[in-house]
This record gives sequence, structure tokens and C-alpha cells, in this order.
Amino acid sequence: MIKVEPNQQKIVRLLSALIAASAIVVMAVLAVALDEEQTGTGTGTVATEAGGGMSTGATVTTTTPPTAIPIPVAEPTMKAAVPKGFR
Repeated sequence: MIKVEPNQQKIVRLLSALIAASAIVVMAVLAVALDEEQTGTGTGTVATEAGGGMSTGATVTTTTPPTAIPIPVAEPTMKAAVPKGFR
């Protein structure tokens, strides 16, 4: 067993409390930062907020794809016999 002097014990407790408080602050800051990123309320530059989003500069046109041939439903090629006791 390790013996710790009373003065050292106070320092260890103080450092432990300081580390725990720092961890809580870091978690709170990360939670706020992630929440702002998900909701889109983060502050950006004037150029990115005025444009409303990123753009590559290319014109994009959308078309409806042609109707696809329906895929047949998969059916098993073999049937298994039900063992005794399962009916």
C-alpha cells in the first residue's frame, strides 16, 4: 500500500478536482459546438452566409429517370421439410 502524506493528499485531491472540472467544461463546449453545427446556427463568413451554401459554379439540371423494369420477387428454389416437434 502506498502511503501519502496529508499535504500531498490535499494536492492530489485538488489536482483531481481540477482535472474533473476541466473535463466537464470541455464536454460542455463540445456539446454546444456540435449542437450549433447540426442546427446550422454556427457563424460563418459573410460570403458563405450570403450565398446560402457551397456552389461549384456549374449549372445543374435535374431530370426524372426512366421507369425501370420491375424486379421479380425472389423465391426459394428448394423447400425444407419441417422437423418433428416444430408444428
